[in-house]
Amino acid sequence: MTYPCMKPVCRYPREEVCERHVQALWYDRNMRPERMLSKDGEEVRVVDPGEWNLGPGPDFLGAVLEVGTPRRRVKGDVEVHLKPGDWVAHAHAGDPAYANVIAHITWYGGEEPSSLPAGAIAVCIGRSFANVPWFSPEQIDLAAYPFSKLGADERPCRDALRDRPELARKVLAEAGGHRLWTKARRLAAIVDSALKSREQIFYEEVMGALGYGGNTAAFRRIAELVPWERLAAEPENALNALVAAAEFVDWPKRRGRPCNSPSHRLAAAPMLFSPARMKAMMFAGTETKAECRDAISLLTENRMMGRGRAAAVFANVIVPWALAEMNAAEVPGWLPPEDVSAPMRLTAHRLFGRDHNPQSVYAGNGLMLQGLVQIHREYCLRFRPECTACPIPRFAPPRDGLRDAAQTTK
Repeated sequence: MTYPCMKPVCRYPREEVCERHVQALWYDRNMRPERMLSKDGEEVRVVDPGEWNLGPGPDFLGAVLEVGTPRRRVKGDVEVHLKPGDWVAHAHAGDPAYANVIAHITWYGGEEPSSLPAGAIAVCIGRSFANVPWFSPEQIDLAAYPFSKLGADERPCRDALRDRPELARKVLAEAGGHRLWTKARRLAAIVDSALKSREQIFYEEVMGALGYGGNTAAFRRIAELVPWERLAAEPENALNALVAAAEFVDWPKRRGRPCNSPSHRLAAAPMLFSPARMKAMMFAGTETKAECRDAISLLTENRMMGRGRAAAVFANVIVPWALAEMNAAEVPGWLPPEDVSAPMRLTAHRLFGRDHNPQSVYAGNGLMLQGLVQIHREYCLRFRPECTACPIPRFAPPRDGLRDAAQTTK
C-alpha cells in the first residue's frame, strides 16, 4: 500500500512547503495531527517527537512513538523529507548515522524506498492537512524553532527553577562539578593503567576536544597514528605527518567558518603540542580567574583556536587533568565561558523557559555551561519523555551524592 502522489495543499503558489515546515509540524504538538496513519495503515501516536538535531544525522533523535492497535512502543530517530525519494537522493541509505531511524516523515506521498532501516514506518504527514482549509505554511514561524517552541508539554523542572536564579545556579554548578570530576576519575584511571605516557594521554584528550562537530573520534585516531613523541622529535615534519594520517581516517570534513574548520585545527596542532606548550598546558593553573585566563591565552596564541573553543578545551581537558594529577583540589567556581552549543541551549530552554535571561544564570560562566551539558546527558536524555521520574523538579540537585563521591573516589 502506498499513498497516491499528492498535490500541494497550499492555496497560493507562493505558499510553498519546505522541509523545515514539515519539521516544525512534527515537533510542535499544537500543530501536529493527533491521529496519523503509517503507510501500512497503522495508527501512529507521538509520545515524544524527539530532540531536534541541529547537527549531522537524523532530524530528530530519541523519539518515542506508539504504533498500531496494541500501541507497541518504539524508540529511535526520525528523519523528515518532503518526498519519500529524498531518502535515497540525500544518500541516507547505508549511512550508519541513520541506522536507528524508526520513522520516515514526509509531506508528499509516494513509493517508499526499500532501503529504510528494517521496521521503520513511513508517515505522510501532509495527508492530514489536505482537507484543512485554514492551513497555510505562512502561519509557521520558522525562526521560532526549535528553541522558542518546545515540542512536548512544559517540563516539570521549569516550574521548579524558573524565576529562581540562585537555585538554578546551584543546580548547574553541582552538575558541572560532577561532570568534571567524572572526567578526572577517568583520566586518573587511564594514567594508573600505565599503558601510555602521560603526555600521550593528555595529547589525545586535547585532540579529541579539537575534533568537535562530529570529528572527535577521528582526531583521537589521528593522535594515535601520530604519537606525541613523534611530534616532539620531528617538529619540522609534524604537520605533514598529521595530514597524512588524516587521509587514513574516516572523518566528515564539513564546511564551516575557516578558522573553525577541521583542517585549520589540524594545522595548529604542531604549534599547540610543542614540548614547551605541552608542559605549560599540563601544569596550567586552574584555581583562580587569573590562572584560567592565562591558560586561555596560552591556547589562543597565534590564533591557534578561538576563545570559545579554547574555553571548551580548558574545561573538558585541562581542569579534569589538574584534578586527576592532584594539581588542583577542587573544581573552580568560575570557568571561562565557551560557545553555547545546541544541547546547552535546548536544555536551558527546558529548564528555565524560552524567556529566561541567559546572562543572569549561565552565559558568563563555563562551569554553568558544563552543568547544562551534564543535565542534558544524565537527565534529559535519560528520562524523556517520562519527566516525572527526573529528580530535578523535586529540588534534588546532585550535590551530596555526586560531589562527595567525586572527592572520595579521587
